[in-house]
Amino acid sequence: MSDPAAARVHDSNTLFLIELRQKCLKNAKPVNVTQKFCPRYFDGYACWEETLPNVTAFAPCPNYVVGFDPYRTAFKNCLSDGTWYRHPDTGIQWANYTSCVDVDDYEFRDLINSLYIFGYSVSLAALLTSLLIFFTFKTLRCTRIAIHVHLFISLALNNLTWIIWYKTVVQDLSVLQQNGIYCRSLHVALQFFMVANYMWMFCEGLHLHMALVVVFVNDVYAMRWFYAIGWGAPAVLTIVYVSWRSNSEDTTQCWMHESHCQWVLTVPVFASILTSLLFLMNVMRVLLTKLHRNSTNPAPIGVRKAVRAALILVPLFGIHYILIPYRPKHKTTVETIYQIFSVILVSTQGLCVSVLFCFANVDVHGAFHKYIRRIKRRGTTHTNVTGTTQPVQSQIRDAIV
Repeated sequence: MSDPAAARVHDSNTLFLIELRQKCLKNAKPVNVTQKFCPRYFDGYACWEETLPNVTAFAPCPNYVVGFDPYRTAFKNCLSDGTWYRHPDTGIQWANYTSCVDVDDYEFRDLINSLYIFGYSVSLAALLTSLLIFFTFKTLRCTRIAIHVHLFISLALNNLTWIIWYKTVVQDLSVLQQNGIYCRSLHVALQFFMVANYMWMFCEGLHLHMALVVVFVNDVYAMRWFYAIGWGAPAVLTIVYVSWRSNSEDTTQCWMHESHCQWVLTVPVFASILTSLLFLMNVMRVLLTKLHRNSTNPAPIGVRKAVRAALILVPLFGIHYILIPYRPKHKTTVETIYQIFSVILVSTQGLCVSVLFCFANVDVHGAFHKYIRRIKRRGTTHTNVTGTTQPVQSQIRDAIV
């Protein structure tokens, strides 16, 4: 692996690497013509101390390079004339970092990233299909479905952003080192959509609570609050997070590593999960009470299925995020299980939402059945009257209206 020259460090636009170089060279010994030694040198990855001729220098592998094990060491040879070894092909100073790569761990991380991309892609396809269904049938346009739509939009954008992140940032070391505005903006978008997902899940629970507990609710007025909670609150929290992190020390590698600044996002998410669970527990209590008191006129089946779906999804959305501060130690069996569990749970959230809130939604089934009945009825009518069938385009238009 060839070492970048010192000039490249200055050109990388990475303040972190510049600070490392300055720290490395701060106490460098002056060159002494009477005594040959390889001078202290920062190659963009590690700081190499002054080394005597014909001696091999060792340095810890950098912990900020993805795929490197910081518990391993790299080495660099000091030649007999007091100069660092140069690669014969490139002519620049060269250190051996191949030992820093844990091949087995790298292959496992690469597999996990590929599984995330696959899971997010499947979820994105399911979410887009669900949104197409919701936007196609006008009979599905109500407050409850509107909340579903915004939840699906936030999830779809989140999945798309994650796919771009894994494809263009995680798999490209140069992007992480340059730490440009593009990858940092992508990280901010991920945080915004993540918080938006939880806030719209909170709106799901809040709406169910209002529908069964509150006597009268103005849907137009309620949707304004839902917009403020679902999109407005995440925007404010993300702005606070960006301002805090921009002024902290955790500004390297596209902000991909965990930071204490993320508590400004974590605390509201925890609060929304807890409140949603309380809402849904109360909804179940009220629903069971009504079913018990009036068995001849139970709550609508759509409400009951929506409650069931929300009860499943709120814990589903919260389990992984709650476990983030308690991640297992690196390269342990528990961490392997945790990573696989995270892939399955997180990347398929969009698919689960689509199945529970759209594909298994009684209102969606009713809309499709009504659409099919209209096609059959109109086809029979036109066949009896004119002996021909109505064009498909007109049937679809009339069914949707």
